Amino acid sequence: MVESLKSDICGEIIIGKKAIGYLNQILDEINPYKIGVVTSRSVADLWMKILLENAKRDFSQVFILPDGEEVKSLETVTDLWRGLISSKFTRKSLLISFGGGAICDVTGFVASTYMRGIGLINIPTTLLSQVDAAIGGKTGIDFEGKNIIGTFYLPNAVIVDPIFLKTLPDDEFRSGMAEIVKYGIINGSNLLEKIENNLDRILARDSEILEKIIQDCVRIKVSIVERDLKEKGLRMILNLGHTVGHAIEKLSNYRIKHGWAVSIGLVVSCKIAEKIFNFKDTQRIVRLLQKLNLPIAHEYDPVKIVQAMKIDKKAWYGEIMFVLPKRIGEIVVQRVPEETILRCLNETRKTLSSS
Repeated sequence: MVESLKSDICGEIIIGKKAIGYLNQILDEINPYKIGVVTSRSVADLWMKILLENAKRDFSQVFILPDGEEVKSLETVTDLWRGLISSKFTRKSLLISFGGGAICDVTGFVASTYMRGIGLINIPTTLLSQVDAAIGGKTGIDFEGKNIIGTFYLPNAVIVDPIFLKTLPDDEFRSGMAEIVKYGIINGSNLLEKIENNLDRILARDSEILEKIIQDCVRIKVSIVERDLKEKGLRMILNLGHTVGHAIEKLSNYRIKHGWAVSIGLVVSCKIAEKIFNFKDTQRIVRLLQKLNLPIAHEYDPVKIVQAMKIDKKAWYGEIMFVLPKRIGEIVVQRVPEETILRCLNETRKTLSSS
């Protein structure tokens, strides 16, 4: 069943099987002068025909980028700006982001900066982008660190259709599950238990349970973004697991997938929370991540991880800010002494990697 979430902040988000069928109606309402699509080679090969059929019109330009995080660069952005200029896109034109999180991030950034802002529709095709990257208006490119350059820019609409998950590679699907576990920790026992109790159906990509879980995650994110669009405070809790995760991504030269790095970051955050708040559910989270075949340990020098964390956007006033669970459903953001971080990174590297 298709559900339409309408938010004054996040715009219209259409979720459900056959949600892509609403694309033509949305384009009619926006009535753009020109339409450009930014996608990846793998998504274009599999799904471009479906996109065209549901748009019911030709596109002025289709930009096909490589797969992977490396597209989030100034070089890519410059190429896209030049392409829009050469194709005579105006401020009344529109870009469709059609792909995973990296495509959403770079397309949103280009849309927000070209002529000070043109139309944008996000059509996420990975589990991670459907529950996270496409929602809430964050855009960004990587520059000396993950998402260091970026804007807040809300799309006109987001279309979340589980049909695109049918062809998603297994490692990409599991990467998205790390973000879903994050939402479970943030939201509380109801979502976490839903994940735990339906694990077999989720891993089998049962469309009914996936649709419900995606809707839950989107609702959680929208409710937080509505109260704190530009991440002045509350929205930071959505970065649970990301402080360490982003550092590991950078140290791996982005060979480690975002969700896999976040999975490790969730374990480290739980370990820190154990020491500060006597958090009692670390092993519950570790077991769940293991059942999802997600990593729970890192292989990097803890000192280098901390160094990478210091240029993260969450390092306020030169100090590392950590998102931590006091308990399931209660998340706080606070400074953590460097010695505590190093201790937990060392413990995680040694004890969990050998367990």
